[in-house]
Amino acid sequence: MPILIKIAILYGAPGLAVVLAVVAFVVSYLRVRAGKRTRASAIATYAATLLLPFLALLVVWLASDVSSFREAAPGASWSDYRPSIDLLKALLPLAGYLLIPIALLNVAFWVVARPRPVDGNRM
Repeated sequence: MPILIKIAILYGAPGLAVVLAVVAFVVSYLRVRAGKRTRASAIATYAATLLLPFLALLVVWLASDVSSFREAAPGASWSDYRPSIDLLKALLPLAGYLLIPIALLNVAFWVVARPRPVDGNRM
């Protein structure tokens, strides 16, 4: 893989995960406020965004493995899986860094999607 594609995947997959979480937040919030979805079902569906950091990690890891496979010597042995596992371990903080803002978005969604109190004395 050309180096530009590697860089695009390394930075693009995590960025896309965060953008998708923000878009899902806005869409889910608007649907709850419009009454098209119940709060409980929207929260359950939005909780699936917690998987996005791990999907981004998987994309980066697989792209790196495919790149290593394509750049290896023709007679190289693929019985040694340790470098691939070491790379996966090295990428785990990436998932953690992505999980923090997405988890905060989940908490924010739970807070803003709560039902508004119905009070006749409010203006």
